[in-house]
Amino acid sequence: MEEITQRPSMLRRAGAWLNALLLDAPIKVITFLYKLIYGFRVEGEENMPEEGPYIVWYTEPGLIALFVAWYITVKLLGKDRYREGGSNVMAFFQEELFRVKYLQQGMKTSPVELRGLVPHSAPGLAKGMLDGYRLLLNNGIVVHNPQGDATWDGRPTAFGRILVWLGLRTAAPIVPSLITIGCYDIWPRWMFLPSVRGKMRLVFGKPFTLTDKPLDRVTDEDMARAQAVVSEHFERIHYGPGGIAGWQGPVLRDGVEVTEPVQLQPPSTPLTAVPPGKASVSRQGVAQILWQCPVCRTNDALVHRRPLFRRETVVCQACGTLWHFQRHMGRDFRMKVLEGSPEVMGLEMAVSAWYEQMNKNFSPCPIQVTGVSLLPGEEVYLEARDVPLSPYKPNALFDGWTQREAPKKQTDRLEIAGWEFFGEGRLLVTSHRVLWQGAQRELDFMWSEMTAVSQYLRSTLALNYGAAKYRLSVADQPILKWLHTMGELAKEAGARQGRTVSVTHH
Repeated sequence: MEEITQRPSMLRRAGAWLNALLLDAPIKVITFLYKLIYGFRVEGEENMPEEGPYIVWYTEPGLIALFVAWYITVKLLGKDRYREGGSNVMAFFQEELFRVKYLQQGMKTSPVELRGLVPHSAPGLAKGMLDGYRLLLNNGIVVHNPQGDATWDGRPTAFGRILVWLGLRTAAPIVPSLITIGCYDIWPRWMFLPSVRGKMRLVFGKPFTLTDKPLDRVTDEDMARAQAVVSEHFERIHYGPGGIAGWQGPVLRDGVEVTEPVQLQPPSTPLTAVPPGKASVSRQGVAQILWQCPVCRTNDALVHRRPLFRRETVVCQACGTLWHFQRHMGRDFRMKVLEGSPEVMGLEMAVSAWYEQMNKNFSPCPIQVTGVSLLPGEEVYLEARDVPLSPYKPNALFDGWTQREAPKKQTDRLEIAGWEFFGEGRLLVTSHRVLWQGAQRELDFMWSEMTAVSQYLRSTLALNYGAAKYRLSVADQPILKWLHTMGELAKEAGARQGRTVSVTHH
């Protein structure tokens, strides 16, 4: 009888062991391949505290680093000391991860039994901050990526407020767990496939605090001071001793460092528009990020040429500027002008610096379209066909909504990762609105009601319209062109109304 009663318990333990093994196996395989190809190693693992409270701060600055969050959760928070009595761990993960069966299974069967690991990226973000606050006060652990998605140009985006707010309100130690910039060198977002050259590490820095004791009230000055501290740690660990400036390298002209600020002036008269390239967007290389020529300001004019046995070049089909495209291991890619106007001849800068120059003096270019009734004084800037629209449920569009303007409120409590396909249509970006023309109806998203514009994955635009959320996929278009144009128009409308619009250009 005792043997019979023990058998189910043994089977449960064997099942838990097998599930944990299957969960851990992909991490072991990826780690082995990274070690073999890129010399990947983990440094400073001993800096992880033995017990909470503390905040694990991680980042994913490149496509090849997307496994980092799961690595940290499974390999470092999955130690024996967290198994008994639950994990007391919470993470701010992108919610769509929880639609992946592998991760759903992992949340249930990992050695850590991560009962507190819940998504907070879309619904209830403010509540998530309070949950993290209470967890840290009870000696818990919070895992957070304050930068969000991987950047396009290798430079950091603005750090979110959650990390520093929690650090100031709880005085909990922050443990940096940062992948080095080599991962961007290996596979930037604008490269179709990863390189087999490059080196990267995962570095766990020494814990640091933002305040000696918890603050009852956090001011804007406190936040700015704390973010400066976080940025200093990030630059030193992620980019190395030289920081961002050392990674970018100096601006040169014919090999001599340029000390004066570079000012690239667009031509006095607009150049002729360039027909779309034949290559798919994913294979356009650096032309995805430099979607407008930094010299002549012509949209979709650059072509990135990558012959097998000759040097790589980038050429503008409008103004004829020709760059030598260079890769420098462990540093930013660089582009040197070989042919062009006297003002730019011999000028050499990092790709991120050319991108910064491109963004200066930006103004949208009107285009001619048909089949749309424009408002008085309205201009059209961008057009795309067959664009899927996916509202975040629950949304009144699925309940017989008849108004032309899109709903600005969610009809009930948000579902987790509750995006649902509504239809495909023509998408227009104008001076007044974002217009989606479906087969049965048209929807307006007015700039005066836009609260946030960002990017999801490679080719999807995410809009916060009032309190409602929408996604639009422009798969055959350079996503940064759309993101930058829409972001600038939304910010201008917000500034006229005295409000701030959240825009992520990376």
